[in-house]
Amino acid sequence: MGAAPRALVTGGHRRLGRAITLALAQAGYDVCIHHRHHPEQAATAAAEVRATGRRATVVCGELSDTQQVRAVIEHALHHLHGLDLVVACAASYRTTDPEHASADHLDQVLAENARGPVDLLMQVYPHLHSSRDGRAIVVGDLAGLTPFRGYLAHSMAKAAVHMAVRSLAVEWAPHVLVNAVVPGAVLPPETMPASQWAGLQTRVPLGGEVLRNPQLPVQAVADAVLWLARAPRFVTGQLIPVDGGRTARW
Repeated sequence: MGAAPRALVTGGHRRLGRAITLALAQAGYDVCIHHRHHPEQAATAAAEVRATGRRATVVCGELSDTQQVRAVIEHALHHLHGLDLVVACAASYRTTDPEHASADHLDQVLAENARGPVDLLMQVYPHLHSSRDGRAIVVGDLAGLTPFRGYLAHSMAKAAVHMAVRSLAVEWAPHVLVNAVVPGAVLPPETMPASQWAGLQTRVPLGGEVLRNPQLPVQAVADAVLWLARAPRFVTGQLIPVDGGRTARW
């Protein structure tokens, strides 16, 4: 039996990131769980990984800071003895008032949602290249395909990171596969009222399934990541929406 594959999941301690972390562990991956401000949640996720029999380690870092990105990667390499997969899930979800937003606001959102993830991928590339099956998966956003009103900077950033996925897939083939999963309305924003969330789902072809089983779309995203992590090495540069059919209606 060969060694277990090794994965770094940014934002792997909560919400979608946690679901992805646990799906990878259940599939046999050892996992480095990155967080920024939530050590307790990261520790809980690590305990859940270890309960599956896999190794887990936790690292804290601000991914808009290139030095901290390097430290996160070095931690993962040290504790897992290499990396085969990186899942860039960490992101922010900031609103933008286009009439009053400053350049600093744009820069911050772009750093969190585009420059940071791309910096991570570029810094980790040599280590994925040395793997026999190096892969990078970005968790994108439908806002990067069709802009969300009130989220100018976020939509810009997600469009940029989607293009980076396709560009890096071309640049790094055949050594490292680069793909993205593009979730739709799979988890309500933490500040969104339940009634607003239910109203949004009425516009999604499979939105009723979300209301009946809130974990269904989360599991669908995690399963899509897992498929990309293990698919035959002929899938790269793809943006795979997991959105309950929402883009079909747009």
